[in-house]
Amino acid sequence: MNKYIFLPLLALLYACAEDRKPEIIIDSDPPKPVSDVRVTNIPGGAVLKYQLPDDEDLLFVKAAYSYKEGHRAEARSSLYCDSIKILGFGTEDERTVELSAVDRSKNESTPISAKIKPLEAPVSIIGKTIEIMPDFGGVHLYWQNPDRAEISVVLEKEDNNNEFVPVETFYSTMANGDVAARGMDTIPGNFRAYVQDRWENKSIITEATLTPLFEQLFDRLKFQALYIEGDEPMAWGWVLSQLFDGDLTTGFHTAQGTGRWPQWITFDMGIVGKISRIKVWQRDESGSWIFRHGNPKRFEIWGTNDVDNMEDWDAWTKMMECESVKPSGLPEGENSAEDLALIAAGEEFVCSPEAPAVRYLRMKVLENWSGGDFFHLMEIEVYGKIEN
Repeated sequence: MNKYIFLPLLALLYACAEDRKPEIIIDSDPPKPVSDVRVTNIPGGAVLKYQLPDDEDLLFVKAAYSYKEGHRAEARSSLYCDSIKILGFGTEDERTVELSAVDRSKNESTPISAKIKPLEAPVSIIGKTIEIMPDFGGVHLYWQNPDRAEISVVLEKEDNNNEFVPVETFYSTMANGDVAARGMDTIPGNFRAYVQDRWENKSIITEATLTPLFEQLFDRLKFQALYIEGDEPMAWGWVLSQLFDGDLTTGFHTAQGTGRWPQWITFDMGIVGKISRIKVWQRDESGSWIFRHGNPKRFEIWGTNDVDNMEDWDAWTKMMECESVKPSGLPEGENSAEDLALIAAGEEFVCSPEAPAVRYLRMKVLENWSGGDFFHLMEIEVYGKIEN
């Protein structure tokens, strides 16, 4: 046979072979049920381990249950796994779970019942740790979530009709919850907060009667960049005054590889003020720089009124010790919605009320996110009360 005819014929036969699909057998025979079911109760749920049936067309195992009155749910596990985890229970009541084996023809086995008794749910555990405290311009919430459960914390305030209405909802996986709701007058009010999860389970309610503390945003137009001997000079054209120009696309940058570390900068607020908190914005270009590179991870804020001795560290008072914390705890380059929201809003650091009123501030960077000897930052805001 001519080789030029033979080769195309081979290709055709190969293509036909490739087009043949494995035959899928459709039947009405249900698989055998799972066996030897063992239950391990966990917070808010349970893990059910079982022996898979010996059926060649087994597809998955299904768990059917009610996580609360009137709410049915299903969980599935493939034929390559011998356990199912079920979650969403808000109480520790005993419940029944039905396990069924399902084959490729969608036939279901006789269900096998198993009793579970979930341990205390994360939403309940976290709810017991909530604290509501007065803060500058609002209230502050604290809670503990060591297992980083996905939760929301709802803050409500009593209105003029004696009804509690939502103020703000914080979605979080932070191990140590630390958030503030601001923009409030310095008027006493009744507040309450609770935790809820994605299954709409709710914790106990924590209540408090508080008076927000007075504060104001210091006028950045009064700020002036200073350069004192020992301060770190700018690099790449990123000048110090851009830290308080109101523009998040411009900032300050120091040079890399100088070997000078830690590094610090100094500026004049133009007024003497009692500082309540500061906010800083990391360098963030489409999320690619946050919690990495030269963004500050640990830094201190120092203050003084002694304009004649600013070169001498003894003339300065340490006002704040600050640490940038990534809410999600994810590895570098991986950012959750909570991480991105924090950076967009600005990282907030609270000053001790015992710190003195000062005019001049110094930011001393001790560590950046990459472990290098440089830092960059886009903007800084200072809040507090102006002293006469």
